[in-house]
Amino acid sequence: MQLSDFLNAGSGFVDSVKIVLFQMLPRGAQIEKVRAEINNGLLRKYGKLTKLEVDKVNKTINADLDLKGDKEGVRITLSHYQLIHVGNQNPLFEPGSIEVSREWLNALLQTLVKAGVIPERIEVKNRLYQAVVKSIL
Repeated sequence: MQLSDFLNAGSGFVDSVKIVLFQMLPRGAQIEKVRAEINNGLLRKYGKLTKLEVDKVNKTINADLDLKGDKEGVRITLSHYQLIHVGNQNPLFEPGSIEVSREWLNALLQTLVKAGVIPERIEVKNRLYQAVVKSIL
């Protein structure tokens, strides 16, 4: 085996290294890393996640957002979340009840969940993401 074989082992190897490095971080640093990734990806166009709190004991997640064009921040609270493992299948994240600090956003979210536009459970397919959610949730 040559050095190039080791370095070009594919994303499986790179993901394994990322998982090990992530798991070595203290819990607070793990949550901060997740917050930064959300800001750099999902929320980049819309604003930023200013605070992320995950309470493993009470199964709650609180997220504070500053959205572009809004003067007030928005708080999202997920209560009674679950990470469901069934055999060798990918884990499922079930957010439980979701509440948004803005009345109209809260009503819209509830409507989208009831209509099935937003799923009640989300399959966590990516191996790296599985390690992250298992670690912080």
